[in-house]
Amino acid sequence: MAHTSVAEHRIAIRQVIGPAATEVITLDRHALGRRLAAPVVAVDDLPRFDSSAMDGYAAAPAAPDQLVFPVVGDVAAGDAAGFALEPGQAARVMTGARLPAGAVGVVPVEQTDADRTGPAPQTVTFTTPVEPGRHIRPRAEDIAVGTPVAEAGALVTAAVIALGRSAGCTEVSVHVPTRVAVVATGAELTAAGEDPGRGGIHESNSDMVAALAAEAGCVVTRVETCTDDPDLLRGLLDDLAAAPDVDLVVTTGGVSAGAYEVVRQVCEPRESFRFVHLAMQPGGPQGLGRWADTPVVCLPGTPVGAFVSFEMLLRQALDARHGAPPRGVSSAAYIGKPRHTRAGKVQFISCVLADDGTVTAPDARHLSALARANALLEVPEAVDQLVEGDIVTVHPL
Repeated sequence: MAHTSVAEHRIAIRQVIGPAATEVITLDRHALGRRLAAPVVAVDDLPRFDSSAMDGYAAAPAAPDQLVFPVVGDVAAGDAAGFALEPGQAARVMTGARLPAGAVGVVPVEQTDADRTGPAPQTVTFTTPVEPGRHIRPRAEDIAVGTPVAEAGALVTAAVIALGRSAGCTEVSVHVPTRVAVVATGAELTAAGEDPGRGGIHESNSDMVAALAAEAGCVVTRVETCTDDPDLLRGLLDDLAAAPDVDLVVTTGGVSAGAYEVVRQVCEPRESFRFVHLAMQPGGPQGLGRWADTPVVCLPGTPVGAFVSFEMLLRQALDARHGAPPRGVSSAAYIGKPRHTRAGKVQFISCVLADDGTVTAPDARHLSALARANALLEVPEAVDQLVEGDIVTVHPL
């Protein structure tokens, strides 16, 4: 196998899978969780007019200490007052109602002698003078026409829906989620609930990778397992490449240099594929290419190797495809007993990142450690040992 760097393989994956398509959809509850392909820009001011922030009385005092006002109007939410307040006048207003012109401030009904319900009184007495600007929401106080509601790359959340719709937005441009098929290969794999026998193992890669793809914003349309029979794998890849609901195939297993590496055996003869061994642990053996026009990313078969490869290689390409911002990394202080690592390879170690900025590696092997982890600790190629107090790079999961 050829050798390449982790960074080079990341770039190669991104080039093969390319960008996602975009589409314009209605900004409603069905847009929840979609990734914006373009900014959402306000088409109306919010509020659209000067409005009352309280149920009470809008007033235009003739003098700063005026407390008794004739009531010349009654404005409910949704109404547009057809009158203006002259100095010395007041109008009853509801929360969210458009204020009549001339209003200086709003006095809550609790600070008046008026009843909370029923017809508006002819006069009202305030217990406190009118404070200019008090309980008034000025036009465009929240957001003005032409102001971004949400930037490209952001997720559509319930709050974005509320703000966008309130600012008059009805449609958004979003990235189309990548439709993924997952294929776990290996003659030793046994489906859930079946007896593995003396030489088999319980298969977990297919649903693990499917879950990772879903977390990355993909839609998983097919989850398959395949034996080490080359003809069966060829037929399955033909089927997936022709499927209208598959944009990307992710395989696990069969990519190393052994005698029964079915993915490499089937795919490597094609000019569109390349298989490499990265200076990376776990997850050194990798494959990449196209079956017909469909991108295929080939991950190693060990569950931890497949998990780490997805997170450290494929996830970044999928985030870029979907317009997601790059995932953040952290610096943390390693806490624990000295840990020997393998110089010459980038290592990713399952770890627990604490709120105090320290990181520990579970004293467990492989999947047990991964199940307890909330991050991956990156050990550079030149480092052969971690000791307590070392500042390390951490990738939160």
